[in-house]
Amino acid sequence: MTEGQRHEATQAEALLDGVRVAGLAGAPRRRFEAIAGDKGYDARRVREAIERRGGRPVIPRRGRAIAAQDGGFDRAAYRRRNVVERLVGRLKESRAVATRYEKLAACYHAFVHLACILLWLKEPFLNRA
Repeated sequence: MTEGQRHEATQAEALLDGVRVAGLAGAPRRRFEAIAGDKGYDARRVREAIERRGGRPVIPRRGRAIAAQDGGFDRAAYRRRNVVERLVGRLKESRAVATRYEKLAACYHAFVHLACILLWLKEPFLNRA
């Protein structure tokens, strides 16, 4: 989490270091196939951090001229981001999450957890494995 005036892309490397992908057996994996982000994450250091960890950045380029040259951009993978975007939208229906009145990151983090639990209890179709 960052302060309100600071962009979350500054914490991209710390977030990537915390990745744990659960599998069927054994310890969680720390590698991932791809990471999708919006144009706000189009920075060389973010792309390099993803590639250093064995992933493929699925981030559109800023600017029309640069974006036109990016022939390797995976549009289908980028479209699948909408699942996460919809979840964030649903979590922001909780006023405590949307407005972030809490000063301490730990308290805000707790409210995000509560909002996830409430959403999980409210939406039984999400509970299917």
